[in-house]
Amino acid sequence: MKHLETLARLRRLLRQPVDPERMLKGVAGLLAVEIGQYAIVDVVDRRGSVRRLDIQHADASRHARLRVACDDAAFPAGGRVARLLERGGTEMAARVTESARSGKLADVALLQGDAVKSYMAAAVVVNGTPMAVLTVVATHGTRRYDDQELALLDQIADWTGLGVENALRREAQPRTSVAPPADDDAPASRHRVPRRA
Repeated sequence: MKHLETLARLRRLLRQPVDPERMLKGVAGLLAVEIGQYAIVDVVDRRGSVRRLDIQHADASRHARLRVACDDAAFPAGGRVARLLERGGTEMAARVTESARSGKLADVALLQGDAVKSYMAAAVVVNGTPMAVLTVVATHGTRRYDDQELALLDQIADWTGLGVENALRREAQPRTSVAPPADDDAPASRHRVPRRA
């Protein structure tokens, strides 16, 4: 039931008329609250470079400090983000070891004192090409992701891809004026009420 509520919230979010980056940040906020303590969005920009778009936490008081961690993110060549952007799909580690934190998950920089205990990621595919990676991280010792949560994250990534496609289409459409064009040929007296004799 909780998963259906999460998808209903996601649906409302994806229907908002916002630009793709704002939409992805909104999805990260939803993921942080609904699935993991941390949610990260990495994107491919127009030049083909990977950058960290956002890091969210379920606790909003941490967001200012996370902005610094977001700006400082580094992506090792052939790392997990590059791999997911190349092949798409999902991956999960129910229990993350110390060696995985320093190796495969080296780009996941969290606030001091927090360590990745459980991890999931899914590629967001737009127009047939992976263009973003959604990552959720649990830092509490007893919290472990499972296959059901991975399936939910995969569904969220699919819907997000469709939402981003729609947002890109909206951006590409020419803006039209709501006001009708002025009719210069209309006589000036057109809208006057005729006088009674």
